[in-house]
Parts: sequence; C-alpha cells; structure tokens
Amino acid sequence: MKYEIKEVRATKKKVEIEVSAEDFNNYYSQTLKKISADAEIPGFRKGKAPEDMVESRVTKEGVLSEAAEIAIRESWAKFLAESKEEAISQPQVEVIKIAKDNPLIFTAEFEILPLIKLPKLDSAKVEKSSVEVTDQEVEDAIKWIQQSRAKYSEKISGAEDGDLVEFTFSCLDIENDPEKKDRIVLGKGHYIEGLEDTLRGMKRDEVRQFETQHPQENDKKIKMSVKVDSVKKVEIPEVNDEWVKSLGFNTVEELKKDIRGGIKKDKEVAEIQRVREEAIKKLVEKTEIEVPETLIKREQDFMLNNIKERCSSELKISFEEYLKQVKKTEEEITEELEKIAKEKVKGFLVLHQIVKDEKIKVTEEEISQKIEEMLNQYPNKEEIKKTMDEVQVRLYIEDELKREKAFNLLGC
Repeated sequence: MKYEIKEVRATKKKVEIEVSAEDFNNYYSQTLKKISADAEIPGFRKGKAPEDMVESRVTKEGVLSEAAEIAIRESWAKFLAESKEEAISQPQVEVIKIAKDNPLIFTAEFEILPLIKLPKLDSAKVEKSSVEVTDQEVEDAIKWIQQSRAKYSEKISGAEDGDLVEFTFSCLDIENDPEKKDRIVLGKGHYIEGLEDTLRGMKRDEVRQFETQHPQENDKKIKMSVKVDSVKKVEIPEVNDEWVKSLGFNTVEELKKDIRGGIKKDKEVAEIQRVREEAIKKLVEKTEIEVPETLIKREQDFMLNNIKERCSSELKISFEEYLKQVKKTEEEITEELEKIAKEKVKGFLVLHQIVKDEKIKVTEEEISQKIEEMLNQYPNKEEIKKTMDEVQVRLYIEDELKREKAFNLLGC
C-alpha cells in the first residue's frame, strides 16, 4: 500500500491511497468466495458451484464494489496505524480507479486536531482563593436534613402554611389541556402566581378556580383549575443529641463538624474547577486556534441531548414544553449552544496540546491504581469488573490522568 498526504487546511487533510493490483485481486477473490458460498446455481448444491461459473452469473461491478469496500476499510485502518494521523472524523472517500488486475486508487478526506502554538504556561497562572464555611451554611444544611427526615400526617382541615399540599391542575383557557400533578410546602413560594393563595384553606378533593398571569403575554390573564389531592401536616424533628444518633453521630456538634468538613471539601473542589477554567481561558485568549467543525458539532449535540435529558429527569416536562417556557425554538437553542461548544472545544484542544508539547505520559501502574480507586467506591465492585469494557475504561482513565498532569503544570 502506498499513500500521499496533502493538507487541505489546518484542520483537514486528504490522502491518496493506492492498493496494489496483487492485493486488490486478493480482495476480489475473497469477495467472490463469499458470494460463491451463498450462491444457488442449478445443478450444484448451495455454495458448491465453481467460482468462474458464479463470476459469469453476477455483475463484475457488484463484485468490484464489494471488494473495494473491504479494501478501503482495511487500508484506511492500516494507513492510520502507519501514519499516526489523528483523524477525528470518518473519511470522505472517493474512488479514483477501480478495475480487476489493476491497483485500486482512492482518496480519503478527514479532519484532524490542529497543531497549536501555545504561549508560556506561566502566563496562565491563576491565584487560588481561600475557602471558608459560614455558620449559616452549616445551619442551612441541618435544616435540609430536618426537612428530609420530616414526618407527614394526613389533615382533614384546610391547608395552612407549612403543610405539604399535593394537587392536580390544568388551564381552562387551553382546549384539552392535560392535567398535571405537583406538590408544594405551602408558603415557600411557587412559580404559578396566585396558586398558594388559592390553596390556603382548601381540603382534600376540593376544587377551585383562579386567574394567573399569561406566561407569554404580560397584559393577559388565564384561568386555572386546581384540585387538592391531599393535605399533610409536616412535623420537623428537633435538633438534639438524641435525634442525631439516628443519623450516625453522637452529638449535634459532631454532626456540625462533619457537615462543615463536607461543605469545605465541596467548595475546594469548586475552587479548583474555577481556577482550572480560568487558566485554560487565559491560554485560549492568547492562542490562535482553528476549531474542527466535527468537534464543535459533537459537543453541540452532546449539550443539546443533556438539556433534553434534564427536562425529562429533573424538570419532569417534555422538551417541547421547555421550549415553550423559554420562548425559543430548538434551532435557536442549537445556535446558542454552538458558541459555547466552540469555546469548550478550544479548551480541550489547548489541554491536548499541553500533553503533546510536554510529552506527558502515564504508566500502566498509575492507570491500574486509578481504576482500583474508582471501583472501591462501589459495594458491588467485583460485579462491575465483570461487566465493564476494560479497554475503554483504561483509555478514559489514561486521558484523565494526562489532563490532571497538564493542570498540575499550570499550577492547578
């Protein structure tokens, strides 16, 4: 196999590959054997007819086309292995010459990671801020724990502030508007104006109507219907040494100390992330980068899919409903994501270039140790080991460790 590479632009190359006549004839013979194995020729058992007879009954173009497809696929893989080119897209293939007893010649155009000339790494230095935890943050965390351990009891009387109210609602001004269910602690505020005032005093199975602001037109009101499904009294546990024992602590102070440590750790992780983002941003601003369209589109699609998944898993609404709420089309959201995706890809390219420039390596021992640390976080460690794709996991961990070392060089 012979090949010649030409640069189309900084992020795209084109290679012309020639498969020798001898090698292409081998691909042709392999393809003919495969077709013969499935051929049904009168007078012969399936797959037993002579190849020359099969060849006379099928179109030579069909055999050539299938043989070329196999030859191109295998030659492309061989080319990548030999040339060490970092192709980031599927090749756009064009066959130049194809004939039996002749070389197969084709071109393949593909996108690559651009070479980037980085400024001095110390120009990206970012000062790390000290992390502090306030008493109020600790108290807020304890309140959240109290709420999560609250007891609920059904009420016959009307709903009051502090009660948990479960309800069904719909818009009367929208034809066939489907009923939606929700639940709130009364008095905490709700996105539907007038809802809480309406729910106060309502009992189970009671139905009321109220007007609220139109979500898209400021000078217009819409009529809503709400039915109470249940009213529950919320009993918040008292914070004392007896209660914290149910959480695995001996005293309230011990709980507070643990919470403070957890908040501090989260803040330290967030601060490291901030510093890293700032450092990469500084390098990106000082670097000329031509970003491959393939990577932008890939990141753009990933971000859009994340939004759609969040709509379903967190917001509990359809993506179509989300678009109505934000007053945008999918095309507008996609267009907005393009700029964000481009900046994210620039950051990835800068990190990748640091790894290349500094010849950052990781050992098999480092990879194995990191995988073991990751697996130790799960109680069913051995089961996960059996089902995980070890090759892919090792490649992912290797990239992660290289990025960590790159950030260490940046002082973060």
